[in-house]
Amino acid sequence: MRRSFYHVAMSVFLLGVAGCYNYDPPQAATDTDTYTKRKLDNRKVLPPGTRVLTLEMAQELAVANSPSFEAQFHAVQAAWAAYKQRFGGYFPTISAVNSVGQTFNNYSGRVNSDSDSLPNNNNLTSQTGLTASLNVFDGLQREMTLLSYKYQALGQEAVKENARRVLLKSVAEAYNNILLSIEQSRIAVSDRDFQLKQLKDAQYKYDAGASPLSDVLNFKVNVNNATNSQITAQYSFNFYRYALAQLMGIPDSTLPDELKYSPIDSIPDEELPDINIYLDAALNNRPDLKQYREALQTAKYNLYASWGAYSPTVTATAGGYYNTTMNHYDNNDPSHTYYNNTQGTYAINTNWVLFNGGTREFQVRQAQALVAQAQFNVANQWITVVQEVRTAYDTYKQNVKQARLYQETQALVTKQRDLVEEEYKAGNKELTRLNEAQNTLVSAETNLVIALVNVMSAKAQLESATNSNNIGKDIQEIRARARSMAPAPAAAASTPSKTAAPAAAKKNG
Repeated sequence: MRRSFYHVAMSVFLLGVAGCYNYDPPQAATDTDTYTKRKLDNRKVLPPGTRVLTLEMAQELAVANSPSFEAQFHAVQAAWAAYKQRFGGYFPTISAVNSVGQTFNNYSGRVNSDSDSLPNNNNLTSQTGLTASLNVFDGLQREMTLLSYKYQALGQEAVKENARRVLLKSVAEAYNNILLSIEQSRIAVSDRDFQLKQLKDAQYKYDAGASPLSDVLNFKVNVNNATNSQITAQYSFNFYRYALAQLMGIPDSTLPDELKYSPIDSIPDEELPDINIYLDAALNNRPDLKQYREALQTAKYNLYASWGAYSPTVTATAGGYYNTTMNHYDNNDPSHTYYNNTQGTYAINTNWVLFNGGTREFQVRQAQALVAQAQFNVANQWITVVQEVRTAYDTYKQNVKQARLYQETQALVTKQRDLVEEEYKAGNKELTRLNEAQNTLVSAETNLVIALVNVMSAKAQLESATNSNNIGKDIQEIRARARSMAPAPAAAASTPSKTAAPAAAKKNG
């Protein structure tokens, strides 16, 4: 019982000294090895009553709930804790010491020995005290190591920020592909409806003997092709819906079937500012470039610390002890002695390594090489950032131009298809011409929605290249809002989607 109380008391003491690391654990479902028997908790990623999921809302929820991003958050906490550990080197190390010992001497087989000079004895000694040790000087190795860990922590901050940047881009890509799948399904359903209408007319004509069987078979094949396109779009919709749910940290990795999505944006009218503005913003804001810069600073301070090995080290030690000694002598006249004494010590120790086989020299050489490596890593990432910005900038401009062109083309081929359809019904155009006109219309509509989605994706790519997307900056506020399950402002302001899910489109078709 006393032993159990001792263990509990020591545990409480250690927790009080070391402190506790508090955090919200992952969702309970991820702590099981089966899906059907997964644990459930009350946390919801999607706020209750959410009917329309906007891109901004999806990005906010991803930042608040993504396990991969959450892991980066804790990696930052660990890095700063490692930095704060280094301050302990500036304080003395104080230890409580205690020792108890006993020696026995039992002499026998004595020859030519005075029996009184070597009595049998039993000696019991104990020592209790405090010792202190302080590193006074070590060639500034403590200072350089401390700064090295500081920049490691700053580098980990940059890793976390870069994870946010990549996460937002990935969410935008998945979301935009969902919109593309919805539109492709709509186009396929529209094409199928057109082919079904033509099939019905062709069947009437065939039954009346006014149309060959080949026309009927042609439209049946076209119906099947359109249905196949709709099935493909449905698969694509589900694929990216699962991907988006995974990025948002939803354990089921899917989103509700009834959920709506924002309509595809229209073609922007404004022109982009000069590219140099984006280049300056990227080189100043990109966290991955900052990470390499912090790694360079870390390497430099590690180099400075390696130079400190050539310096002498000075250590101060002190101790205070309370000693007890009891000697029991057993001879013809038994007797014993007992005494206590207090003891105090202090010392200043200096150690200067003059030669250690060249270890220090090669440690410096290694640190210098790592500094050079870090410098070239910064240069390489700098060039990569510039290349990514230029690519994203030109991609956006090209997609806007293509979208405007496809929009104009779509209007032309729609009018063209309608005219060919009228002429085919009047018997003035061949069936092949109607098929060609319809295929051209489907292709034009598909090209237009792809171009519009590409514009949205290029915008997300440009925002990612410059790290100019402010969503998720105030991570703590987003997490608090997600934990309370309150709808995000962007969702509250959104309007009902004009695009339906492929499943709904299929049902309506």
